[in-house]
Parts: sequence; structure tokens; C-alpha cells
Amino acid sequence: MKRQFFKVLSLLMFCAAAQQLNARIGFSMAEEIASQNTPEGWKPVELPQGMPTSFLAANTFIITAAPFNASTSSEDNTAAIQAALDAAAAAGGGMVVIPKGTFVSGCLQVGSKTVLHLCEGATLKLKAIDTFPTDDNGYHMMENPFITGKKDASDIVIEGESRTTSILDGQGGPWWDEVEKAKTVKKSVKRGPMIRFWQGSRYLFRNFCVQNAPGTNITIGRGGKGSNVTVHAINIKNPASTAADPSHNTDGFPIWTQYVNIYDCEIDTGDDNIVTDSDAQFVHAWNCMLKEGHGASLGSFTKNMHDIIYEDLTFMGTDCGFRLKSNRDRSGDVYNIVFRNCNMFNVASPFVITSWYDKIPKTPEDAAASPDELLETTPRFHGVLLQNVRVMGYSKYSGSPKNYFGIFIYGRPEAPVKDVTFDNVQITHSKGIKMNFCEGIKFTGNCSFEVRNPKKKELNAVATKDLENVMVERFNGSYTWKNKTIE
Repeated sequence: MKRQFFKVLSLLMFCAAAQQLNARIGFSMAEEIASQNTPEGWKPVELPQGMPTSFLAANTFIITAAPFNASTSSEDNTAAIQAALDAAAAAGGGMVVIPKGTFVSGCLQVGSKTVLHLCEGATLKLKAIDTFPTDDNGYHMMENPFITGKKDASDIVIEGESRTTSILDGQGGPWWDEVEKAKTVKKSVKRGPMIRFWQGSRYLFRNFCVQNAPGTNITIGRGGKGSNVTVHAINIKNPASTAADPSHNTDGFPIWTQYVNIYDCEIDTGDDNIVTDSDAQFVHAWNCMLKEGHGASLGSFTKNMHDIIYEDLTFMGTDCGFRLKSNRDRSGDVYNIVFRNCNMFNVASPFVITSWYDKIPKTPEDAAASPDELLETTPRFHGVLLQNVRVMGYSKYSGSPKNYFGIFIYGRPEAPVKDVTFDNVQITHSKGIKMNFCEGIKFTGNCSFEVRNPKKKELNAVATKDLENVMVERFNGSYTWKNKTIE
């Protein structure tokens, strides 16, 4: 009788705790719907559907509770946490709770209609590098993402209670060291993303921090699959590529699918902060802070890419601002690209559009003398709007002819960059403009460009009454400035 009493009491206490948890997180899609900010003419991003509306004993699985018994003292909680995730999937959906504390785990798979919830003060940490197998060259291999979906799993939420103390930690330092070592012998190290889903659709990631990723952080989709993704209120933290102990290829949000919203995030990392790649379509990123990293990028894989909007972004010391990049073996028709209402502070390369990623010709004359064959995969960039952007401060100066221009546009002789509009863009930068193989570049509205060289003590400024005053190099590049067309 006494045992039955305590069993009932324990169940009541569990139910009360679960109800308090549900009340604390306010699990609801109503706020998500209200925050979607869908551009005119676009279909809204689909949010997870059929999720549980309440979390009680039958569908709430706390990893430290029996029968899972995960522990902060365990060196490997993979089996315990995966058992909780499997139980949620078997229940037709539910919430798996990571309580306060640090829990070490290997790679995990989440089922449909599941919420993976990190409490305030909870850290889910990837196992150490030496627990992963090695390849024939002796380098470790992370074959799968840290967190991904079960086969065909859809309608999944990963969330925290705090974007500073609800943490996914990849223990990336030894992985970055291994990448550095492998470079010397021209080998690669296989590292999975921290999060990647692609076999289903409708995923929501919100209100947590990702740090020390071995490779990329939250990679969205693959091959056009894994669509309808919402990401907001997430911090990403990895050392810059220029740091004394840099991270490597730690892109914040690489996107390889359609219908994606990213907003209210802070990205401080060692590669692209946000980047769209092949099959990215109808991607909208807004109201984010970009710190160290390579900026708001597109490419270098740019097949089947169009309808991308970056807006209301702030760049602080970022290596690049807007960067569209590809090669002739990985692109195609790229169009309907918008970058607007952004502010850049001390950004090294504010605007970059290049069809020669990692392969800048020695001179444009050399490229013009022997143009390549026009292929289906040749970059064809057109229909780009850069609007209401302010570039302030002037970054570190480089005497190199291929680095740190205020505007850098370099198309190909067989496929010039076309129809790029700068509208109300004000630039103050350490170097001027390089513009090769491009047509129909327009400067409209209240555009201005001022060159200030921080190497000169007097900081003399060269301002633009005529854009040619700040043109470092122009070859087969036409533009319109102050209603005057220059061929």
C-alpha cells in the first residue's frame, strides 16, 4: 500500500513539474506565425505541425529520470538520450528535456513531432574527438551530424530557455587542430555539422547557443530537401579564422534548400556567418548581428539558386559584407537577390561579386584573350539589388591588388555580371572599386563613395563626384552613375 502511495505521489509530482515546464516555455506556434515576416509574393514558411499542445507524464521524457538515467558524471550519455528520443517518437511525439548540467553524448537522431528542450543552464556536449574512429590517414571521422532526424522525420523543434546558457557544445578545438595538421599534407578531416535535418520538413530551432563546432554549426537542408525551416534567437560562437587558434569552416548557417527564415540571431564564427548554397530558394534572413566571419554570403555552390533576401543586418568587424561567389563548375542562373537596410562597421570587403572564386585571373586582359566555353554550370549572376546600405569606418588596409575593395565585381568574359543596382548606398572605405566583365551596374538614389587610407596620418579623403575617381580597375565594365552611363 505504501509503495503504491509513493508511486502515485511521484506521478503527481512529475505531472506538476511537466505542467510548470510547459507553462515556463509557453510552447505555442501563435508567436511563431506572428513573427514570420513573409516577403510579398512568397509562400509563408511552414512551421511544425501536429505538435503536442501539452506535456505531461505520457509525453515528457526527462533524460535524468528512469528508465533513461543520464548523468552529468557519465562520459557517454548517448544511449540514455537516444532512448528518451525514441520514447518520444514511439508516443507519437513529445518533449525530451535536457535539465541543468553538462551531459556528454555522441550523435543523436530525433523523430517526428518531437521537441528537444534544453533548460536554462543545460549543456549538451559532443563526445571528445578521440572517441571517434579514424580514416586510413589517421584523421578522425565524424560521419553524421551531432543532431539529425530519423528517416523521413518531420515537424521537429530544438529549443532552449536561454540563448546564452542553453548550449550545444561541439568540443571543436582538437578538430580544428587536426584540420590544420591535415592541411600540410593536403588531406581533409571529415566533420559533421552540429545540427542538420534533410529527410523530412518543417523544423524550428530557437533560443539556444551553439559553440565550438567541429565543422559547420546549423546546416539547413541538403540537395533541396529538408525544406521549411525557421531559426531565431540563436547565438553561434567559434573563434575567427584569423584568431591565434582559429576555427575552420565553421559556417554559421549554410542553407541548401527552400523556404527558410532566419532572424534575431548573433553569429560570431570562423567562416560564412550566413550562406546560401545550391538549391537555396526563398530564403529570408533579417535582424541579425554578424561579428567575426565571412559575412552574408551566397555560394560558392550556386546551382538552382534564386530569391534570397538579406535585410536589417548589422556587421561588426566582419571580413566581408555581401559576398556572391562561385566558379564555372558549380553555378548557373542566379537571380532575384536582395541585400537591403544594412549597416557595416569596419568590414574589410563590403561588396563582393565574383565568378572566379579562388581563381582570380592574373589580369583581366589575360581572361579576355582566352574566354572559357559557356557551360550550364558557368556563373550567370543578374538581378541583384543592394539598397539602403551604409558602410562606415575603414578596415585594415592591404596593398594587395585583390583584397579589401569597397566594391569588387569580377564576372567572366563569356558571362558578365549583369543588372546590379546600388540604391542609396553610402560607402567609406580604405580602397576603391574593381569592376571587370560586368554590364548594367547602376548607382541610383543617394549613393556616395569615399576612400580613406588608414595608413596615411592625415587620412585624406577622396570622395566621388565622379565614380572614376575611386576606380582602381575597370575592364569591360559598364555602369551608370548620376544618370550618366560609362561604357
